[in-house]
Amino acid sequence: MGNTDAENARGASGKAETTDAGALGRSCESLLGICAGIMADEELSDEEIKFLDQWLHDNQAIAATWPGEVLYPRVRHVLADGVITEDEREHLKQTLRGLIDGTLQEASAAPDTLTPLPIEEIAKIDIPGRSFCFTGTFLFGTQAACERAISRRGGIPVPGVQPDLNYLVVGAMASEAWADTDFVRNIEQATNYQEQGHDVTIIDEEIWARHLDADPT
Repeated sequence: MGNTDAENARGASGKAETTDAGALGRSCESLLGICAGIMADEELSDEEIKFLDQWLHDNQAIAATWPGEVLYPRVRHVLADGVITEDEREHLKQTLRGLIDGTLQEASAAPDTLTPLPIEEIAKIDIPGRSFCFTGTFLFGTQAACERAISRRGGIPVPGVQPDLNYLVVGAMASEAWADTDFVRNIEQATNYQEQGHDVTIIDEEIWARHLDADPT
């Protein structure tokens, strides 16, 4: 291929990439518009959830990039067992509101201005027979959904931080959670127990979810 042909090829490729990026951007804007339309009445019906699921399924490129990469897993989780609970519906409504007003992306980014969390980096966690307390806002779903996932694997969900707690799991949406006094109290209580010599381990949602994937019971 000559120089001119090579330049033309590169130009055509660059134009195609630009066009694809532009189309993807417009599709993402369409998704945000759909979300805004759905939440215009502040209600979220089963049919609207199923519509979102089908739309994202039919638009895999959007489901794999922002904001679809956050929304699609949540919609899939809500529909997974065939029953949409009210706490699942409310969690999804919060996600849609966050996408519409732009706060969800800020929360996912976990800004550097936040106080660092005392998260422990561990290679392995044990689930059967171990107690888990969940605090904060989770990408996985509602806290109730997290507790069910643990129960199915033989773990023991508990409602609060106790001296004999094995794991305090901190939700990935940290910047949202800092405004929650229960979240701050749970973190402080866990660190206090650690200082007293209790074996309370504080882990983040990513580590916890990774072990769920490794044990898909």
